Amino acid sequence: MTSTGTAPGDSRRPGLRLLILQFGDYAEAAHRFARGEDETYYAQRYTVEYVAGLARAGAAVRVVSLGADAPLERLPSGVESMGLRLYRGRFRRSRLGALLAAAAAWDPTHLLLQVPLPELVRWAIRRGVQVLPLLADSFRARGLRPLLRARRLAAALNAPEVGFVANHGPNAAADLVRIGVDPGKVLAFDWPALLPPDRFAAKRAPADPSRLRLVYAGAVTEAKGVGDLLAAVALARAAGCDYHATIAGAGELDAFRARAARRGIADRVALLGRQPHQAVLTLMNAGDVVVVPSRHAYPEGMPMTIYEGLSSRSPVLVSDHPMFRGRVVHRESAVVFPAGSPVALFEALQSLAADAALYARLSAAAAATCAGFFGPLKWDQLITRWLSATADDRAWLRSFALGS
Repeated sequence: MTSTGTAPGDSRRPGLRLLILQFGDYAEAAHRFARGEDETYYAQRYTVEYVAGLARAGAAVRVVSLGADAPLERLPSGVESMGLRLYRGRFRRSRLGALLAAAAAWDPTHLLLQVPLPELVRWAIRRGVQVLPLLADSFRARGLRPLLRARRLAAALNAPEVGFVANHGPNAAADLVRIGVDPGKVLAFDWPALLPPDRFAAKRAPADPSRLRLVYAGAVTEAKGVGDLLAAVALARAAGCDYHATIAGAGELDAFRARAARRGIADRVALLGRQPHQAVLTLMNAGDVVVVPSRHAYPEGMPMTIYEGLSSRSPVLVSDHPMFRGRVVHRESAVVFPAGSPVALFEALQSLAADAALYARLSAAAAATCAGFFGPLKWDQLITRWLSATADDRAWLRSFALGS
């Protein structure tokens, strides 16, 4: 991997035992890359190769993927990988006890926690394990239970033993402060710019504004706004427009296929399942509009679909999710519509398609928007400095804190 600027310091010292808890399947991705196949989402290869580099440099590294049970295996890089399904059943019954037992059995010195689990933060503190919560989440769901979970998380993160807490992007980092986390320890991290800004040429508006090819990439769930997108396609059909939606991603595919059939738009919706990353970028460029319709309740950090859509040069239409604010500007770099409203989504699409000058301006401006999209603190730099933990490293990280 070509680092984005790995920091000085020694993250290779003997005795370093790093445990990484995440939802992505590390072993599956490593095997796929070894076969010469593509990544399935932005920066996946970058993160997999960085972790492999730590192991090759002498650190003991184990990754526990929380999406599904999988046996322990040692990869050629030296990284150990296993799977433990954290939630089971219709009511998402937690298996935190099994996760804590698996963590304790490996006896780590450092925990990279990429899921918002206060129980793991407290467990690390009790055992004297250095912990870095490295999240990509927001905390906007309504109701008493989400509120109490957010308060428990903030209390755990505010423990003096937790030196830093990171979240993806400035809005998600600010959301940690909003729920009560000390801004003096909150960092906003980001990814490097891995897509060439001139890969695709700027585009013109479709010749027939009543015919649009829409592209969505991401988790296929209600909270991500997929149902709103289907409803907007149905509204378009009722209005005499011919909109087609191509949906790439894993999730509730059968349920949404059935919904499309019930609404009479099965022939206008293609649910492709998970696709290679390069194929998704090609789909976005071939389409007319990239749609990011996340509802406010979805715990977005900062979805890379927005950046990918911009880099494809197809105009991007995004919901007004709080985590998107400032990263795109309405009618300057994207079109913004009220989340959760299929009518607003349809009307925004109609307006964009009918305004050839706006369409061309958004496509032309995309390269400049991409150039300023990412923040300065990169994922690999953050982890390297945290593992090294010299006084200079800690001071460097503190310079990025929201409260600095």
